[in-house]
Amino acid sequence: MIGNRDALSISITDKDELIIASDCSGGIGNKPDDAVQVDPEVVGYFGFRVAVMECLSAGARLMAVQLMNFTGDTVWEKYASGVRLGLSELDMGDIPLTGSSESNFDLNQSALGVTCIGMRRKERHFLPQKDLSYALIGIPLVGEEVLIHRSSIAPLGLFHLCIHHPSIVDILPVGSKGVRHELSLLIGKPLKRGDVDSTQDLDKSSGPATSFIISYNKEEEQNIRKLTGGHFQSLTLFDGNN
Repeated sequence: MIGNRDALSISITDKDELIIASDCSGGIGNKPDDAVQVDPEVVGYFGFRVAVMECLSAGARLMAVQLMNFTGDTVWEKYASGVRLGLSELDMGDIPLTGSSESNFDLNQSALGVTCIGMRRKERHFLPQKDLSYALIGIPLVGEEVLIHRSSIAPLGLFHLCIHHPSIVDILPVGSKGVRHELSLLIGKPLKRGDVDSTQDLDKSSGPATSFIISYNKEEEQNIRKLTGGHFQSLTLFDGNN
């Protein structure tokens, strides 16, 4: 694990390391017994989205994507199409995609695993920065909410822009444990109820990473708001970090 992030680092040379991040889903698709009925292309897209956001937020350059398809041969191309859509949003259409399908047995529900493999220079030690502000980009959504409130999802392209913005210090996608959990990881200590002010439910699942957190230099907030538009929501800390 890289700190407390959901990614694995593996040293390959004195200077470089692999970064591996994964996501999985079950019971989401178009089989009769699936709990959430949705086109497999959407499942492939959001599975890729979670894994690639974890990979890129760790500072890696994406090298390959792997699919583990337990739904059957007939949906492979749909899953792959969803991944390719995500790659196109990141302007990474040349990234290789591979994987495997379970074709010997027919499961009652859909199941998919997505792994993103990246590479980065080994971690450097950064000095702590003062006067950082925090914001939530996008809204935490889960299950069928993802289909109903698509306009509230932080675009993958915007996430990529934020990674490379000079005034954004750190970035972390929000997963199933919610904003408070991820913000605690970002600042390096646990946050209790009352430590953070937000208009959003900070403990709600963000499902397939429909939102992400950024830390940024306070004096650059105007530029950050302009970049993120209506997706920007302040996170005010009451522990001396705001």
